[in-house]
Amino acid sequence: MIYRFLLVLLVLLLPAIAFGEGSPRLAVENADYSFGKIYAGMKVEHTFRFKNSGDAPLMIDRVRSSCGCTAALLSSTIIGAGEIGEVKTTFDSARFKGAVVKTIYLYSNDPTQSVTQLYIRGTVQEEIEQEPAKVDMRALVPGATKEARVTLTNQGDKELLLSNLQVTASELKAEVTADRLAVGESAEVIIRATPKEGQAHLSGYVIISTSSANMPELRIPVYGAVAVAKPGT
Repeated sequence: MIYRFLLVLLVLLLPAIAFGEGSPRLAVENADYSFGKIYAGMKVEHTFRFKNSGDAPLMIDRVRSSCGCTAALLSSTIIGAGEIGEVKTTFDSARFKGAVVKTIYLYSNDPTQSVTQLYIRGTVQEEIEQEPAKVDMRALVPGATKEARVTLTNQGDKELLLSNLQVTASELKAEVTADRLAVGESAEVIIRATPKEGQAHLSGYVIISTSSANMPELRIPVYGAVAVAKPGT
């Protein structure tokens, strides 16, 4: 009788013992990837590899990135003991400038770290620098023309062509002093604004097409407040 009781007890306890001993362990080969220096508009692809160094299945609940500019694709949500998993990432550098760090979060059943962080970092440089990046005409006077200048500098490694200059507001006129930029050279965009009577604000863009695959279009915002004439003046 006692023998049968001990046998039943052992059968009941075995799953609990096995569960307590086995656990997954997420180990990343290199959690920090540096892409160095790239031009704005380029995309960076990198695959992070990790291993389940534990003795129970590793379950990846979800993958999340710190911003929509970075996509992450998981090879599998279940990684067996001793098996390798991958996270394929793509970082879109459009609209970024300077040093950047993006984080990918892996949520798993690893009892020692439920959230594992992966990093993509580097420096994003504009192939064509705009200085200033936007133009504030400030105190404009109806019927009077005000001028501003924006310098374009080729920071890339090949000659670039400028073409198809346009403005999006009838109060704006613009011209560029060169139609091609050698490496390291600059050109100026001369912008003239002439607000109309009764106009309170001026807003528009100067748009220039380029031969750059990374920056095919330059958009220079132009805005300003228009002085309102006082009654009797």
